[in-house]
Amino acid sequence: MAFCAYCGMQVGEVSYRPCGACGNPTNGAPRPPLPTGGKNAAAIAIAVVAVGLFAVAILGILAAIAIPNLLTAMQRSKQKRTMADMRVIATQLEERRENERRYPNSLPEQRKDGWGRNLRYLCWPELECTGYALISGGKDGAFQAEEIEKYPGGATTDFDDDIVLSNGEFVQYPQGVAK
Repeated sequence: MAFCAYCGMQVGEVSYRPCGACGNPTNGAPRPPLPTGGKNAAAIAIAVVAVGLFAVAILGILAAIAIPNLLTAMQRSKQKRTMADMRVIATQLEERRENERRYPNSLPEQRKDGWGRNLRYLCWPELECTGYALISGGKDGAFQAEEIEKYPGGATTDFDDDIVLSNGEFVQYPQGVAK
């Protein structure tokens, strides 16, 4: 008669086969190792997905904060570029006035603003051109008024508002940008 080396129960033969009572090999061989944590594929997959979703959520929050600030900064840079270009053109117009005692009837070449749209040039009175205005339509490119006198003037807060320079001075300009 054969008995299990672990529990002493009677078995048909002593071998590596597990005992019906205790589950150990009947011949007394070491017990096979039991599976330990870390090998469960479903738990690993759930953890990876959870970490991935968390990372996507963090990136989404950062993008929601950064993108509007980036777009605002881009529009401000276009306003500043437009104002700088208008100052350069005004300097050229003043030089021409010094030499010819009048401003030109039109600009020799069409100039663009920071948004890539044509600047409007006005001079008055038409034959003498003793005054001028340069106007950018702003972000939307639509001019707010046909005549310089109809602009409200002062600082504006909307990127769509026109930028107006008349006789070397900004009449209407973006708020926060130095005159």
